[in-house]
Amino acid sequence: MQEEEYELVPLSPLRRLEKRMERVEKLGTSQEMTKELMDIVRSNQQVVDDVVKINSEIISKVSELSVSLRDLSDKINDFMERVEIAPEESVQRDDKAKELEEKVDTRLSKIEKRVNALILASMPRTRRPMAQIERVERPIA
Repeated sequence: MQEEEYELVPLSPLRRLEKRMERVEKLGTSQEMTKELMDIVRSNQQVVDDVVKINSEIISKVSELSVSLRDLSDKINDFMERVEIAPEESVQRDDKAKELEEKVDTRLSKIEKRVNALILASMPRTRRPMAQIERVERPIA
């Protein structure tokens, strides 16, 4: 089993080209040499085609990744805006709640004063204040 080294393109076609070049250098006849050179050119063209194909695939993947990153960035920005807006809205709600509570408190105090005034007005008036009532002590039998 032959061991292959990989980068972006398998190195085995390059190794075969190197071996063929060594054979071409050793060969002496022109027909065999021409045939070998043609095979080398075909193999070289195949390697170039593979590299171009892989390069195109990498470019398309990088462009897809760029679009995905842009979408992710937009989503993160939208999320951050929502996170920043939420506390502002809660502060505004708290302010409105405090104002409403103050209004309710003032109205309740006014109502309480009116009710107390009505209660005092409807009570029978005593002729003498409580301080002027004489205390009578009775002997204990």
